[in-house]
Amino acid sequence: MASGVFTDNQTMYEYGKNYFLHGDGRGAIENFIYKNYTESGTGKILSQGQEAGRDQNHATLDIALLGVVMQQGYNQGDDLFATLGNASLHAYEYVGKYNVGYHVPYTWYNSYEGNQTVMSEIGRYKHRPGFELVFSHYNDIKVLDASWTGMYRDQTNGNSTAGVEGGGGDYENTSGGFDHLGYGTLLYRLSS
Repeated sequence: MASGVFTDNQTMYEYGKNYFLHGDGRGAIENFIYKNYTESGTGKILSQGQEAGRDQNHATLDIALLGVVMQQGYNQGDDLFATLGNASLHAYEYVGKYNVGYHVPYTWYNSYEGNQTVMSEIGRYKHRPGFELVFSHYNDIKVLDASWTGMYRDQTNGNSTAGVEGGGGDYENTSGGFDHLGYGTLLYRLSS
């Protein structure tokens, strides 16, 4: 999608967008969401993604990159955030809730690495950019409850010296620290 936008190639852009919406692999939103749960007390949908049992480094990475793809579409006039009844919000809420310290339900997942029978605690409480973008979209533009996403965003921002979402390299000095551009507070913050 990004290459299609950058080169002004509508065919390439549409190919990426259609894969996101209806592709065969886990990069397609309807395959990325593995299981939906209803949160007790709120009725909010929380959606388990494919990496929840692998480690939280990848669970938060998938979510952060999902936000970038949806924003690319939104900038082109395609509201990918609304896909499948705001499915990505439900996935962000699931990951956000778990990574600020709360329990979430989990269903075992069979991956190419084998059966992931439990929710992984590896990488839990680490910070990754990418939640500012999605919180701003769902909370401020769509006015939907994105409270767990906001909590994770606030926790991440609170751990930076400036109190804002940092960029690549601000979170780790390994490849994981450079997986996502970041700077979401500067680029996407709509409310205080």
